Amino acid sequence: MSDASPALDEAFDRMALSDFELPNGFVNHGPMACEALAALGCEDQIDRWARWFTEMVGEGARPAEPRGVGGSAWKDALGDYRLLPEWVGYFERALADDGWARTVEIWVPRLVPGLATVLFHGAIRTAHAVRAIDAVETPARRAELARALGYWAARFQPGRPPAEMAPDEAVDRAVTRAAANGALHYVAHPSIFNLHGVTGAMAVELLVGHIASEARVAALAQVRAEHAALYTGAAPVVTPDPTAEWDESLALAAVASRDAHQVKLVEACRRGFNLIDDPSFIAAAQRVTQQR
Repeated sequence: MSDASPALDEAFDRMALSDFELPNGFVNHGPMACEALAALGCEDQIDRWARWFTEMVGEGARPAEPRGVGGSAWKDALGDYRLLPEWVGYFERALADDGWARTVEIWVPRLVPGLATVLFHGAIRTAHAVRAIDAVETPARRAELARALGYWAARFQPGRPPAEMAPDEAVDRAVTRAAANGALHYVAHPSIFNLHGVTGAMAVELLVGHIASEARVAALAQVRAEHAALYTGAAPVVTPDPTAEWDESLALAAVASRDAHQVKLVEACRRGFNLIDDPSFIAAAQRVTQQR
């Protein structure tokens, strides 16, 4: 897999001290975009993108001794952004002590009720970090996973209450179908919110394989709850070409745009199309690469 490229480790190291958010309050997309570039096979672009983000984002919080988070206090500490350094420090320790797989298995279900936190970016950054470390475990990738989980926990906000659901053995495909429906909404109404309805759901697709079966069902229920709120009263009115085939030029167009949202959406759409062969993903990728 191209996402095992050392270029991604170098990018994570370069961006490690960058702030989690830009001066205008927007999320720092650098680590997510660089991992998506690796997944698209565009590792020759990773260093350039990492340098762009390092230049535009100031220095951020350093990991700190986790005195007010973890243990029995973790619920009370969720959503307290002042504790971001401690959250990152806590996850660095958890990853060292328990391993990344066990830490993800425990903490993703705890954080999924806040799936829509900062427009899904806590979950999205975590999902990109999980895919990176699942490809190859390195110190740079462990550190990035600690930052991603720490950011999600520090910015945590409870989302929409999910409906009760029966267990579903094909949760990953159900999540991908939800993302495909989101892609239709994005094509019909290409807003930044509808874009993240796709990338947020496809982040869950990356995460559900690393959590227990009951937690997978809860994650799917949370996706559906957030989508129900996001798409209220806005039925998609587009019909994608059922004969469409994926065109790799979409990835090249996204890279050329220097727009992290294009790169992340195109990567998510390619993955979704490969999983369930739904042309809605192609239509969304075509739509976003037409944006300037």
